Amino acid sequence: MAQAIVSHTVNKLEDLMHGDSASLYGMNDDIHWMKRELKKLLCFLKDGDAKQIWDGEVKSWIKDVIESANGVEDLVDSYLFRASRFPHYFSSIHSRRSFFKKVNEIKQKINGLSAQRLTLGLVNLGARRYIPKQIVDPDAQSREYVYVDGDDDASTSIVGFGEERKAILGQLKSSGDRLLVLSLVGVCGVGKTTLARSIFQSADIKRMFVSRAWVSVTKHCTVTDILKNTIKELVTSPKKIKGQTLSKCSKLIIDEAKDDHNLESWNEEDIKSALHELIKLKGKCLIVMDDVHRKEIWERIQTAIVTTDNGSCVLLTARSIEVGKFVGQHTNPHELCILNENESKLLFLKRIYPDEIVHEFMDDLKEVGERLLRICGGLPMHLVLLGSLLSRKAKIVGVWSKVLEALTLQSSDILGFCYDELPLELKPCLLYLRAFEEGSEIKASQLKRLWIAESLVLYKEGNQEREQIANQYIEELSKRSLVQVTKRKYNGNPSRILVHRLIHKLSGKVTKENNFLNVEGRRSKNPPSDPAPTVITARRLAFHGAIPNTYFDPVTSDLTTPSLRTFMCSGSSKLQHRLGQHLEGLKLLTVIDVEGEKRLSTIPSEISNLIHLRYLRWIVHSNQGVKTLPSLENLHNLQTLATNATITIGDGPDGLKSIRCLTHTKCGYLVAKQLIKLTNLRRLKITFNERVILNPFEKQRTLESLSLYGEEGSIPMEAFTVFPALHKLKIYGILTDAKPLPAHTVFPQDLKKLTLAFSGLTKDPIPTLEKLPNLMILSLEDRVYDGKSMVCSEGGFPRLLRLVLKKLERLEDWEVAYGAMKKLRSLTIEGCRRLKMLPEGLQHINSLKEIKLIQMGNMVVIE
Repeated sequence: MAQAIVSHTVNKLEDLMHGDSASLYGMNDDIHWMKRELKKLLCFLKDGDAKQIWDGEVKSWIKDVIESANGVEDLVDSYLFRASRFPHYFSSIHSRRSFFKKVNEIKQKINGLSAQRLTLGLVNLGARRYIPKQIVDPDAQSREYVYVDGDDDASTSIVGFGEERKAILGQLKSSGDRLLVLSLVGVCGVGKTTLARSIFQSADIKRMFVSRAWVSVTKHCTVTDILKNTIKELVTSPKKIKGQTLSKCSKLIIDEAKDDHNLESWNEEDIKSALHELIKLKGKCLIVMDDVHRKEIWERIQTAIVTTDNGSCVLLTARSIEVGKFVGQHTNPHELCILNENESKLLFLKRIYPDEIVHEFMDDLKEVGERLLRICGGLPMHLVLLGSLLSRKAKIVGVWSKVLEALTLQSSDILGFCYDELPLELKPCLLYLRAFEEGSEIKASQLKRLWIAESLVLYKEGNQEREQIANQYIEELSKRSLVQVTKRKYNGNPSRILVHRLIHKLSGKVTKENNFLNVEGRRSKNPPSDPAPTVITARRLAFHGAIPNTYFDPVTSDLTTPSLRTFMCSGSSKLQHRLGQHLEGLKLLTVIDVEGEKRLSTIPSEISNLIHLRYLRWIVHSNQGVKTLPSLENLHNLQTLATNATITIGDGPDGLKSIRCLTHTKCGYLVAKQLIKLTNLRRLKITFNERVILNPFEKQRTLESLSLYGEEGSIPMEAFTVFPALHKLKIYGILTDAKPLPAHTVFPQDLKKLTLAFSGLTKDPIPTLEKLPNLMILSLEDRVYDGKSMVCSEGGFPRLLRLVLKKLERLEDWEVAYGAMKKLRSLTIEGCRRLKMLPEGLQHINSLKEIKLIQMGNMVVIE
């Protein structure tokens, strides 16, 4: 962990030096010296980490190195804060002397640590770093990729549990109208979640059930939490039920909430009744509850489900056989055991050679390979982790022997060893995942922006964007099986990831020991036993629920964490309304991520003074969203703003125009004529409440993703020529009048994903859209076109992979010529009730793997 912390400080100093050197106010030489000396110490930390287990002096030395690295970070950030907020602060001789006295103290301490490592006999083992490959091909990140059912046949990737998978699928298919409850049991790491997820995501299950819900049951979850999460999962389905859309149905349920128009104010019985009604309305549902650890949980939940005789099914995973027997009283638990020798070898080799079919170790690796295999003990998680690690190493005896030797010294701690073997840049990135709630899917886009804001993504010269590098970090962690990519975007980049509970637990232990990150779970029954040192030195805090009193000063009630860099809080219904006062003393904050209910609708004005702030996400789950947003003109380092607030960029000095870097913005309302001032913008999602004209734009060369929503706005398509880098565009209801689309040359030519809705076009848009050379995904939705016929001509849509036609209510005839959409893989048609038949031309598209027809009329399907 020491390597990760020092490496993070070095990266941050490099970031600072690559920025505006004028902002360093004469500290350039000192920063350069501290960065150089910390880099030197970094080379000896690997040896120190190994020796501190049995050498107390080395352990103390490592602790001092960590404190020095953190001290450097605090010193530099404090200096920049004072120089920025109080320009004349260093005009005083006393102030300069006082500050540079602290600089010299830090430098002397670092010099002392350098001398002490000679006395301790520490060896320079280097600092192995992960350098992402430079992307030479500009299309490499936009490769032709789209996920459809059947892309990953889980039945072929599951080793050792094929029969259990087949048996569970068989039971689900033949369940009839009665509720079926099945259980999967086994020790942690045996593969319960993997098997359950493969069933949950299988094409057969998607066709069989109207809706599906995946609910992770963490140790701090209450029954109310589980019920709420189940409702939220089921509510996300877009399908119609019993003659009304689910959005209407869910509104009827949600509107019963008395205060916040969400589930926060409901008691357990209210939520049970709502869930029962929701399942009855939706029809046949599959609910997977992962890691149910107590019988009492199912005992209280089942009353909301057991009387819904519509063929719904529940699949639970549990570590205890007793829990499995209790929940499935009419079925036997499916108990997963460790793999036998042959199954272990098959899984191990599949991970070591992911792109090959190998059944035996090579002759020279046979002996050491079988010894490594035995260390795994047949546990699938150990086999996957160690096999994935070996896949990243040379396939030679010497390398594998060193792995065997290291594991022997670490008492076969495979999980800890795989963490130790991570390159420096990836260690803090993995540990950062601890900030998210156990068992939850993590949005890759949010994670990448947090990493970048925290300077965890390595600076690299050249044209490669940091987000591309962050994508590669996630891919590397995935290849090492330390995270699982559960969903990908249209271009193949990770969309959502999942962390195994054991890795989550390991991260918690390492981060808390080193004050890298402190996490408090929901309703934690074990607050910090010694809060004073933890609170004072904590650098990152993440709360899943109310903030424990141990984090507040007993006299002032303020947060007592002056070195805090990150404040994250989600799911709290009792987050103190005095949050602004708590933030008053936290001048070094870099990240604020708050998500909650109505009481958080006002963002504290104190945020305006946090000049180091790079990431601000403030989401309120209420109809009104965030009421007001404070002035952001002082936040010159802000990179990410995500809030459902009303934002105006004015012509005066206030507002956003002074921000140098504002990327991935999601906001309520924005004055479009000022967007050109945001010269670093990459992603923008805005809703207009007035007519909008984009004509004043000059070329906005950085914007890559744009989503526009509104009813009264007016946007001529010609305006989009100002976005040459745009590859993702959504337009909901604000195109100019009901005119035909202009020539395809008006659209950004690199456009890869396009969604149009509520446009009311009177002429067929296909002749224009099919000429877009790089379009991969097209969605035409909700009365975007009011005509009766559409025609796809020969050679049209040369790269299109997925097509969605939704609620084109007047469409009757659709013609697809031979040679059109020759790469199409997925077609979804929903709510086009007047469409007479599927085009005969579809049968000539050999690449087509999936056709989904939802709520269609009496359409004829040509076999």
